Amino acid sequence: MFQFIESICCVNKELRNLEYHQARFDRTRSDNFNDSTPILLQEIIQFPSDLTDEKYKVRIVYDREILSIEFQPYQIKPISTIKLFTIENKIEYTYKYLDRWFFDEYLKEAQTDDLVLVKSNYITDCIYSNIIFFDGENWFTPRSILLKGTMRESLLNDGKIKEKNIKVSDLVNYQSFKRINAMMNFDESQEISILQLF
Repeated sequence: MFQFIESICCVNKELRNLEYHQARFDRTRSDNFNDSTPILLQEIIQFPSDLTDEKYKVRIVYDREILSIEFQPYQIKPISTIKLFTIENKIEYTYKYLDRWFFDEYLKEAQTDDLVLVKSNYITDCIYSNIIFFDGENWFTPRSILLKGTMRESLLNDGKIKEKNIKVSDLVNYQSFKRINAMMNFDESQEISILQLF
């Protein structure tokens, strides 16, 4: 049986973008398990008594049921190296699987901090995040993503980023990019020159 994961940001003892995580959690369970009983994450997540106002990753492993919930102290790690990496067309990542061995293999092969994944000449995501590009006026995220990240969905709904198809050949039209995920919102994410990808 497949196992899945949700990583929720907890900062100042508040769960960030919980409604987006709940929606993805519900969709994953509904699509993969028949007659799964609804589970409300807000009710199932219990804050540890020694929780501080610092940032934590709330790591939820589940299949049909919740298997584990962990609070892990978290700090964003800046990266210094990143490169484009072409993946096979057959690679699909609709759901956030616990076992993402192929991503680890990509990183090992490329020997870099992170990768911008390319599929059929279209930009998709980075290894553990979605990606947004700045053209001098607006921020755009690729339409051809592997995984609908919760931070990406939140920023799209708030109108802070826009969605469009982005080919490798389009990268010359952008100045910089950021990696975003549940643990790195728009303001927290490191802005990187587009020249790093050439």
